[in-house]
Amino acid sequence: MKIESNMEKTCVTCEHFRQHYIKVGPNFSPILYGHCVYPRLKKRETDTPACMHYKKKKAQ
Repeated sequence: MKIESNMEKTCVTCEHFRQHYIKVGPNFSPILYGHCVYPRLKKRETDTPACMHYKKKKAQ
């Protein structure tokens, strides 16, 4: 059984986080910024500590 540390609980690993991207030539690259969609829209950085609404992303 793996115990998840608080360091792993950041916005980028949350199901509610939406990553923002920048177009570089023909490709898109992720930036260190995005937004949270639950329970309301909030600006977040990828390394922001998770809030009480954290829900781990499902493996793809």
